[in-house]
Amino acid sequence: MPFRILAGAALLIVGLLPATAEAQRTGDQARLIFTVSAGGVGGKQLWTVDRQPVQFTDPIDTLALGRRIRSTLTFGFAGTYFPGENLGLSIEGFLVGLGFEDSCRLFFSSGSGAVADACAFLQGNKKPATSVMLTAGPVFRVNSRKAFSPYARLNLGVLFSTQSPLRTIGRFSGDSASVDLIIYSDDRDSRVEPAAVLAAGFTVPVAKGYQLRWEARDNIVGVQQVTGASPQVGAIPPHQLEFKHLFSLTVGFDVVLERRMGRRY
Repeated sequence: MPFRILAGAALLIVGLLPATAEAQRTGDQARLIFTVSAGGVGGKQLWTVDRQPVQFTDPIDTLALGRRIRSTLTFGFAGTYFPGENLGLSIEGFLVGLGFEDSCRLFFSSGSGAVADACAFLQGNKKPATSVMLTAGPVFRVNSRKAFSPYARLNLGVLFSTQSPLRTIGRFSGDSASVDLIIYSDDRDSRVEPAAVLAAGFTVPVAKGYQLRWEARDNIVGVQQVTGASPQVGAIPPHQLEFKHLFSLTVGFDVVLERRMGRRY
């Protein structure tokens, strides 16, 4: 997947080269824009398992488990090159978060205090994470020389995550210390998955060489999702890659570098 993305970006750049030459012939001004942005991204349910047996007691306890992606603040850095008035190329790094919050309830209880405590520990347990999207793609804008300039863009790339979406661990009090009850395991702490961005927004100049940017975006991220109960606790559960839509609103500050005919940036 990363090879395909790089190949597609290379083809896009090659496709923009004729537009650059045409812009120079017609006297259009090329622009290089650097953006710093911040905002918020919404959460999303990631997975649920209605009946997970826990072979810890006899009879066997059964848990109803769930995990959702938490809402969080976001930050982004981007560079955009416009060889002409309308079509450009954007490259972006965007902190999307991907922290988790677990839920748990006893579907069937044998009366085990250890399992009940482990489930209570999981209920509402939050896991922070730092996940970054690196993407690139085309941007199309209109009214680039006016006070209000709408645009839309499509970026493709990869998501780097540092928190396992599968691993689930409860905790209860032992004789002398807390004991972990590993319900789902995972052999990987970090992952690289495909990602995409669909975004639309507008820019408004605030001074010569500076502008503000408002953007609504759909962050489409690939995340491994538990698909069913594991036959044995402590094992890697059945799972598959799912794409989640995380919607966000951001406000950005742009530094605009402009090259006029016969002059550099």
